[in-house]
This record gives sequence, C-alpha cells and structure tokens, in this order.
Amino acid sequence: MNNIDKLTLKAFLAALMRLGEPLPDDLQNQLKEISKTWPPDVDKLDALTEIYPPLEDEYLEARSILQNDGERFRSSSVQTVNETVLLTDEKLIDLAVQIFSSEDSVNSLNQAYTESNPIGQFLFQLRRQTSVMVKDSQNIPEEELWVWQDPVVWASLERGLKQAQAGEVRYLGDFSQYADLEIED
Repeated sequence: MNNIDKLTLKAFLAALMRLGEPLPDDLQNQLKEISKTWPPDVDKLDALTEIYPPLEDEYLEARSILQNDGERFRSSSVQTVNETVLLTDEKLIDLAVQIFSSEDSVNSLNQAYTESNPIGQFLFQLRRQTSVMVKDSQNIPEEELWVWQDPVVWASLERGLKQAQAGEVRYLGDFSQYADLEIED
C-alpha cells in the first residue's frame, strides 16, 4: 500500500471507531463488497463516506488530522509511556478485511479497539492520534495520563464531549451546596 492508501484506510478506521451506531445496512453491504477485492479498492472508501453524512464528517476530520497535524504526537509524553505500535501493511489489510466483511463493522472495530493485543493497541493509538480533545499532548499532567492509556475511558470521555457539544445534556440540579465541603484524600 502506498502512503495515500494507508492514510485513507487509517482515517476510515478512525471514523468507524467514532460512530455511535452501526452503519446503515446498504452501506455495510457495500463495505462487505469492497472487502472482497481489497486492497485495490482503497479509493472506494473515500467515496463510500459521502453516502452517510455522520461517517463522512468523522472521516474528513480524522483524515485532516492525520494529513496535516500528525506531527503533534511524534514526541508526545504518551508515546513514551506506550511505545508506538506499528502494523505491517499485510496486518493492516487483514484487519480491514476482517472489519469490513463483518455484519457490523462499527461494533467489530470497537471490540478490537478494546483488546490488549497489538491490533487493539494500534487502534487505540490511532483513536488518540485523530482525536481533537487534546492539542498539546506534550503538557499532559502526569495524574491525567491514565485517560490516555485506557481505551474505555478515552472512548467514554470522547462520547461525553460529543454529547455536550451536540446539546445532549440534562440539568441535574444545583450543586452549589457542596462547594465548601472539605474532601478527604
């Protein structure tokens, strides 16, 4: 695979990881068809995103970050904690075929993302790399690094930020009565 194909595939995988629901059936079926002729059809992924606006939004955001802002994580303190996981082209292609040919690519990818193996670590690294949550990864306080190291926490935090941005919030009352309470460590 050339670098453009890798960029396209990584951005597509990052977009799938961020979707909160399965792909529409017709789109999932098209993805299954693409998996049968993979990898020569990498360029079809870009066109496929245009069919489903939520996927297209996530794809364009991830692609932009990977293309223009990928340098921000090269010397990050997070990557010194967890070494960078690289997948060979063959393993990346195998992952894509496995995910794209499944009945629910979003769920399959998110399940692989939380596993403690090189594929899961690669996907977690990709999700962090394409996140817009932290622009300055060089200055993450040590006590907050755990968020960067736990894929479940990271996904939950991203989901909460998206919900807040979309206005999907509930008023839980006034908590000012607790403002002056002393908290024991």
